[in-house]
Parts: sequence; C-alpha cells; structure tokens
Amino acid sequence: MRRLILAALISTAMAGQANALSCLRPSVQRSFATASESDAQYVLAVGRIRLLPGEKVPSTGSDPNARQGYSVKARFDGKLAAADGFTEDAAFPLTVQVECAGAWCGGVPLDRVLAFIERRGEENVLVESPCPAFALSARPETIAAAEACLSGGDCTPPEG
Repeated sequence: MRRLILAALISTAMAGQANALSCLRPSVQRSFATASESDAQYVLAVGRIRLLPGEKVPSTGSDPNARQGYSVKARFDGKLAAADGFTEDAAFPLTVQVECAGAWCGGVPLDRVLAFIERRGEENVLVESPCPAFALSARPETIAAAEACLSGGDCTPPEG
C-alpha cells in the first residue's frame, strides 16, 4: 500500500511545481491501520529523536522538482508501547529514512513524537515521507488515541 501511495505522490509531483501536494490529515488511527496492513514489523513508541554526533541533515538537491531522499543515524529515547500503555523505557539506535516525491520531502522529527518504528532485522527505521504518517506530535490526545488502538478500542480512521 505504501508503494501505491508513493507512486500517486510521485505522479502528482511530476505534474509540475504549481500543483500543491495533497495529503490526508495525519491520524493515529490511519497510521495504525497502515502499519497493521503492512508486511513489515513495527513497534510503537513515544519519545525524542536526536541525531548522533557528527550527523547532519543533508541537502535534498538543487532541483526543486527532483529532490533526493536521505538517511541519517539517530538515537531514540522514550517509552515503548506495552499492554498497559507507554510504560517500557527504551533507548536505541535509529535510522531516519527521509523520502521525497518531486518537490516535497519528509523531514527528521526533533520534537517529542509518537513513532511507528519499522524493524528491519536488527535495524530500527523511521520512514518520513512528504505526507507524515509514522511520526506524529506526541500530544495527550494523540497518545490516548494510540492507547485506544493498542487496547482494541475504537481505532477507526477519521474521514478526510
């Protein structure tokens, strides 16, 4: 499904810079559904992402209509989701993979986030596309929605 969304974004972006990128409003429920439908394995966590010493966010390129994605090494510090909420202390290395579609790119989230972190073997990866889905602002209502999804409560994505 993620490939389909990215293909749609790329084709939209190729139409020209005059067109704006149109994204659905990010929601815990939508992100939860996307992660659940994926073949990838995800962990859900709340915390902060910090770039490792010496890591810098690179340029995405000089052509505004053909920006290039990148990856940076970081560290996650926070709490992992458990049956009783976000209670397990966690600190681990993280790769932030930033994707671009034409003129639009994701970014490295440096505020406190609710993150859907993909496990790729021994590596932890946070994918940030131009339409944010896997790193949401960790506001109280966002965390409550995640806890509802985790406990089997209402996890229906909002419309629009």
